[in-house]
Amino acid sequence: MSSAWLSTELEIYENHVALETVGQAAAIREAIREANESLQPASFLYLGCAGGNGLEALHSARVVGLDLNDAYLAKARERWPAAELIQCDLNQTLPGIGSFDLAFGALVFEYIDNLTGLMQQLAAYVDGHLVVLLLATREGAPAVADSPYKERLQPVGREFRYLSTENFIETATTAGFEVMEQKEIALPAGKYFISIKLRRRL
Repeated sequence: MSSAWLSTELEIYENHVALETVGQAAAIREAIREANESLQPASFLYLGCAGGNGLEALHSARVVGLDLNDAYLAKARERWPAAELIQCDLNQTLPGIGSFDLAFGALVFEYIDNLTGLMQQLAAYVDGHLVVLLLATREGAPAVADSPYKERLQPVGREFRYLSTENFIETATTAGFEVMEQKEIALPAGKYFISIKLRRRL
C-alpha cells in the first residue's frame, strides 16, 4: 500500500500527539491502561501500534502489534522486546497470529479503505473484546491541530477521514460484535475520542 505513513518519521508523529495541546498520546495510554485493568486479557492485539504507546500497561499478557511502517516497529521492538511486532497493511489480509482476549485500535480505522473486510477479519481473531478510539471534531476544528509538527503531518492528514460512529457500529455489529460501552474522551483543540467497547458475539 502506498501511504504517507511510510515516509513520516515516528518522532514527528509521537512528538505531535504527545503535546498537551493535542493530548492524543496520553488519552490512548489511559484507554489501554483502563481496558487492561478492567478486562485483564491474557492476550492483546494492538492495531496500528506505531512505537507501542501504552504497552507499559501490559505486564503479563501476550502482546502482538501490527503496523504498516516497519521503521516504527523497529523502534517499538527496542522498547518492548517481549512483544510480537509484525509489519502488516490492515487494508489487506491479516497474518495468522491466533486469537485474542482484547484487541485495541486508535487513530487507525480512519485510514482503512475496506472497513467491512477488516471488521470481518477481526471477528475471527477476537474471542473477547475490541476497544476502538475514533477521532471526532467539533465544528470548525482543524484537520491537524496546530503544533510545530503540523506541516510535516499534512500528508497523513490528507489520508485521514472522519468516520460516522453510527456507521462504524453498524459495520461492527454486522461483522459479529456487540456494543458494551460508548463514551467521549475530551481532547484539546476542538477534538475528542469516541471510545467504543465491543464484545465478540459467541
